[in-house]
Amino acid sequence: MANKVVVTGIGLICGQAMSANELFERISQCQSSVRKNEKLAAYGVTNSACSFIDEQVLAALDVQCRAQGLPQLSAPALLAIYAAAQAIENADINVKSIERKGLFLACNKQSLEAEHLLGLAKHFDPTTGKVDLDMFMEMQRHEKQSYFHKRQDMAALVLAERYEFDDVVMTPGDACAAGGIAVGTGYRYIAQGELDVALVGATEAMCNYMPMLSFSILGALAPQSGEDPASISRPFDRARSGFVMGDGSAFLMLESEQHAQARGAKILGYVSGFAKQTESWRITSSPKDGSDYARCMSDAIADAGLSINDIDHINAHGTSTEQNDSCESAAIKKLFGELTASIPVTSNKSAIGHSLAASGAIEAALSIISLQQQLLLPTLNFCESDEDTAGINVVQQATPSKIKHILSNSFGFGGENSVLILSAVAE
Repeated sequence: MANKVVVTGIGLICGQAMSANELFERISQCQSSVRKNEKLAAYGVTNSACSFIDEQVLAALDVQCRAQGLPQLSAPALLAIYAAAQAIENADINVKSIERKGLFLACNKQSLEAEHLLGLAKHFDPTTGKVDLDMFMEMQRHEKQSYFHKRQDMAALVLAERYEFDDVVMTPGDACAAGGIAVGTGYRYIAQGELDVALVGATEAMCNYMPMLSFSILGALAPQSGEDPASISRPFDRARSGFVMGDGSAFLMLESEQHAQARGAKILGYVSGFAKQTESWRITSSPKDGSDYARCMSDAIADAGLSINDIDHINAHGTSTEQNDSCESAAIKKLFGELTASIPVTSNKSAIGHSLAASGAIEAALSIISLQQQLLLPTLNFCESDEDTAGINVVQQATPSKIKHILSNSFGFGGENSVLILSAVAE
């Protein structure tokens, strides 16, 4: 019989919030973290609205880490160290003393910032049209600000050393589904009896030049067009025009129910189901009929031992792109049929943007708080459905509701799909 997996700690830093409870409160009051990034605007990025973490906050985190003897770290690593420490403190657990423990920390590959591009340009020969990468890399090895020092797994390496994770350490990089996959993988290890404790989460800091430029060229980012930045992320709305980038990190402390009860831990909620699937459709989209999304949701519900009638709320992937929202709407209607209109749907990305790898972990943290407070968070900026999203019961204001099971979706480029089922503590 599989072990029940509980959540005993939450840690988060995202947009303008320094904890999960602070972020939950902001969204419940319809406060957006999306604003104009003046630095990006100065670089000429036309759609510079994003949910970024202030440079002063990152600088303060850097000072704290340096004071603890850590080397210079990338922004994603700084965010991860802060959020992970908060989750561990919240769980009131001595992680070092646990023998069977694992670390699952999602983070995608980092991108060059404008300063790095300027450094690269110094090695460009206009007569040949070539860049001397050998010389660039040699110089970068001796430069503290080097891009090549900012590894994808840097946060996992630091946390593994700090908390003595020496059994299982993973860094999923499964695009926008990576955070959900990190949570789900830790859940699986505990449910199957291989671990007693897992620190699971994700980190991302992509509100910088190259990611913003790349997604803008791809046509995925919402154009700003002089609008209030807080109003341009419109999941499921007929006027949706693209997603908004976000920075953030979130962690959950997972334990087997038996382990948590034995140490007298407060149980905040349960991870009760998980599914991960990979499509082979297109790198930037999924079948418009929602069939693959629906299959992943169905498998997660089955993994939890539930039926569609047991799902009280959907925390949607809800990116605010035409393609994703249409496909996700089709999937919800395909799976839930006549129940669709009665199941409230929320997209947290309307308030905090899309933090790519981190989004699934952030949304899982917010879902656990929804279960605790029995409160549905609103989807900001939603006014009217279109033909594809019609019939989806989009939550527009914070709403008290009896919630026992939440289905949380994360769908990524490359056909990476994951779904979590999060459940409340029994009364």
